[in-house]
Amino acid sequence: MITIYTCITNGYDEIPNEHYYDPDIKYVCFTDGSIEHKEPWEFRDIPIEHECPRRLSAYAKINPHKLFPVGSKVVWIDGCYVMTKKYVEETKRILNTYAFTIMRHTERFTFYDEILEGYLGNMNSREDQITITKALKETGYNFRKYCSPVLGSFWRVITEDLFDFHDMWWKYSLIGPNRDQLSFDCARQYHNLKLNIIEDGWLGKDHRDGRTTKSHIPGSVGILFGSRGKQYRRKLHPQNGNFNSTMTMDEIRIEGIKLIDYLYQYTKLHPRLYARYDHSGWMNFNVLDPSLPKSI
Repeated sequence: MITIYTCITNGYDEIPNEHYYDPDIKYVCFTDGSIEHKEPWEFRDIPIEHECPRRLSAYAKINPHKLFPVGSKVVWIDGCYVMTKKYVEETKRILNTYAFTIMRHTERFTFYDEILEGYLGNMNSREDQITITKALKETGYNFRKYCSPVLGSFWRVITEDLFDFHDMWWKYSLIGPNRDQLSFDCARQYHNLKLNIIEDGWLGKDHRDGRTTKSHIPGSVGILFGSRGKQYRRKLHPQNGNFNSTMTMDEIRIEGIKLIDYLYQYTKLHPRLYARYDHSGWMNFNVLDPSLPKSI
């Protein structure tokens, strides 16, 4: 049986009422008790404690080998997204074909783009981003080969040969920023993990030209991901940065430029070549004009 699972802490998300449920799939939600229970989910306690609710929720996401038996087919989904019939059908097809599948970011983020998303979005501090960059360099990490994962949903068959990968991912997820993309790619590179990567799963394309990404169109796996898809997100995650709504976008952007200029000594990636993405919308959403309440 396939298990679709999530983890919700600190009341960040509410389980969507519009989910499509398949009777052949098991649904498991790990939680700290901060959400309303809904059928057909099986609710389980999180088997660790952590002062950061985001890292607490990441434990289940990163460590399925400690929560489900070897051989289990498991699918992670962030708690705020709405599952559709197409998503469930794609899930069955993916897990019947591949052992480990992720989606790539539609904008093909570079390492700097990912660093700046966490920093300019105020989720992580300058020191957080410097700390993880230095830690990755010590592992022999190749910053040019960042694979740009988006991990709002991904598909795995739990096997013993993934144990060390997951353990390393968890170890590095606790260093610096409280996000999981950089630590995922560190463990992927170190263990030479073979992945099936869906290039068009995150967001869909404008039907008129087939190229332009549209934030209101679901990708190929059938879910509307991204900021517009977070219909059941109830508050912002903890913000460890120092930006606030009294600042201008240019002031925040300048701090980002200073950060990646500093990181060059570790990455050897030229900022003009490897900082490509415009994070203006993300800065508005999280810092300058947030639509959700902040959390502690």
